[in-house]
Amino acid sequence: MSRFITHISYKGDPLQPTLVLSDETEYRPLGKIITMDFDLSRRFCIGWHDMATGENHPCPESAQTSKKYDACPACQKRTGFNPAFYHSQTISAKQEARNAEPHHLYLAYMGKDYIKVGISWHGRGVRRLLDQGARAGIILETFPTALIARQYEAKIARLPNFHETTSTRTKLALVTMPYSNAAAKAELLAAKQQIEQELSIKFSNDEVLFFDTHYTASTISPVEITVPPTPKISGKVEALIGDILVTNYDGRCLALPLKQYTGYKVDIKDEIEPLDLDPQQLQLF
Repeated sequence: MSRFITHISYKGDPLQPTLVLSDETEYRPLGKIITMDFDLSRRFCIGWHDMATGENHPCPESAQTSKKYDACPACQKRTGFNPAFYHSQTISAKQEARNAEPHHLYLAYMGKDYIKVGISWHGRGVRRLLDQGARAGIILETFPTALIARQYEAKIARLPNFHETTSTRTKLALVTMPYSNAAAKAELLAAKQQIEQELSIKFSNDEVLFFDTHYTASTISPVEITVPPTPKISGKVEALIGDILVTNYDGRCLALPLKQYTGYKVDIKDEIEPLDLDPQQLQLF
């Protein structure tokens, strides 16, 4: 079977963006010269995750899957995890066990005037925020179960100017805006104060965490950016922000969201290839 990306993870110390491939190799793209080209003719199942051990396993059937899902139904069942468990009529025994463990309630600063609220299993630390491409964040509290954490998440999401999800289009737009740690800290602390006043609660933590050093060895500052019209990107890798791969291609910044291409055959070369690009549209580095 052809090689494909199964996961985009943050690994090591410090946590650095890592592409996990179906041949059981790992690829750290930061600073490398690459061309990455995806074949969208078929999508393969990325396998299943063992919540008890934290290990990922390949699909035993080497199944193909629909373009809508990156895992086949059998591997989804093997994993037994539904991130939106609170909308499901039934959940698996594996999910029940995970829900009974401590969970973080967090605020993720995605960009100027955009704060996302979420919950995450405590064992993941800040990796959930890194996966989403948060520029900064606060872990407000750690609750004994996911159900308790979810109750607060739902209440916060109903308040003005808080979000539960962030689309790829929005992430691309937000990351192009001017950013500073000082502004992120001010917005997050103001948001925390607003929540505490609205919900009549006091959270135990107010430490603001900053994440840009996990995404890049340089500084993220606004310049024009192009999203390639086809699933192919080339150049020197400047950053991987969440799942958004950013390269410098002949003095021009390109960005390709990789999450939507997991499971598709990928050809990775350590060279630059010519690209047929549309006019520049967005703003980024």
